[in-house]
Amino acid sequence: MPGGLSKRAVLRTGYGAVIAVLVLSAAEAYRIQEGISQQQLQIYRRYVDEEETLGVLRRNLWLAGNDVRDFFISTTPAQAATLSSQLQSLKAEDRQALDHMLRAPGQRATAEKLRRSLDDFWAVVEPVPAAMLHVASRQQFAFLQDVVVPRRGELYNALVALSGADQQKLQESEAEFADTRHGAAERLFLMIALGVLLSFAVARLSVRHAENLERAAESHYAEVERTKLELQRLSARLLEVEEQGRKRLSRELHDEIGQTLALLQIEISHAQAAAGPSPLVHERLQRARELAERTVQTIRNISVLLRPALLDDLGLVPALQFQLEDFLRRNSIVCEFAEEGVDDHLPDGVKTCVYRVVQEALHNCEKHAGAGKVRVSVRQFPECLVLEVEDNGRGFQLNEQRMPSRSAGLGLLGIRERAAIAGGSLVIDSAPGQGTRIALRIPLPPALPAGPRMHNEVSA
Repeated sequence: MPGGLSKRAVLRTGYGAVIAVLVLSAAEAYRIQEGISQQQLQIYRRYVDEEETLGVLRRNLWLAGNDVRDFFISTTPAQAATLSSQLQSLKAEDRQALDHMLRAPGQRATAEKLRRSLDDFWAVVEPVPAAMLHVASRQQFAFLQDVVVPRRGELYNALVALSGADQQKLQESEAEFADTRHGAAERLFLMIALGVLLSFAVARLSVRHAENLERAAESHYAEVERTKLELQRLSARLLEVEEQGRKRLSRELHDEIGQTLALLQIEISHAQAAAGPSPLVHERLQRARELAERTVQTIRNISVLLRPALLDDLGLVPALQFQLEDFLRRNSIVCEFAEEGVDDHLPDGVKTCVYRVVQEALHNCEKHAGAGKVRVSVRQFPECLVLEVEDNGRGFQLNEQRMPSRSAGLGLLGIRERAAIAGGSLVIDSAPGQGTRIALRIPLPPALPAGPRMHNEVSA
């Protein structure tokens, strides 16, 4: 995005927003759960607390009426003292219950109203032990029926009404609690919906960005493949030009310069014959002839190194045999050569590839392997030609690409490139102390049959 945020920055921001919404949703869900639990606990705790207080007041009211009734049944000074103690105890419990109700939130007005009603009740009941000790039974019964029972009933009804009001408050609190929970659920749903929408948006942008990257990667890969193919074609063309140059130069060295040097040797021989008896002239002509012979041999060696004429004139097997014989002359390494069914008229690219692979393998065996024995085998099948070169040298460590782990493997890299250009495959097996095996497989044209020879082995 020129002049603005990159797609990567937008995606990071989107992922951050999604994660933030999810975290906030989780925090909100936890807060809602905690708040609902606390609210529900407070509602039922307040209801139970109020019910316990009202239960204490109803129980004490009922006990006070029963105690007064028992006193009127047995009116004695001892019973009067007992009633007075009982009433004081019940009154103290009522005061504690009212004080607890006063401390509860939202209950002060109700507690004050109950306090006044209870004070009126206790003002009537508390003097009973002293005032009714010597009163006649008829008056006691009338006092109980006309004063105590109505006041106790009114107060009891008031307490029952308060209990019903508490139940009504509980229902209202539960309805309010349900509304609160519903509102919290809606907020949480909105936050989750926002997170889902953001997730969809970020996912869509991510998928689109991934598709763009995939298309770009495919385009780059195709470009790399095209470049690789072009490099392979260029490499094949360079190898072809190199082989043509080697072939032309080898022919020129062998035909032109070699023939010229051969004529020079003949002329020197003629000069020796016509020189007469002079020893000095004969000695110098002999040195010139030896120098010409060494030069001819050097030219032939260079010509063979560039491209042996046997490869083009006689075929692959004679060229490989000559190469192994020359290798044996330069080294004390035991050489074995075996061929099976190799045709004399293989395609030029196949012959050149096999010859160069053997040349590089023998060079590595001579310079680096420290081997005491090398074996070369060539077998031709209807569909392919298989070459194997094995030695018992020190070997080397291979990397994941089955190539030498050090940078000194350019020769092996070159023969692998030759094999790929020829349409074949090259496998290198080696390990430290276990020698090296190079296997080349090159496909052949379907119309090319296998040669008449079945097996030939030469040991040197």
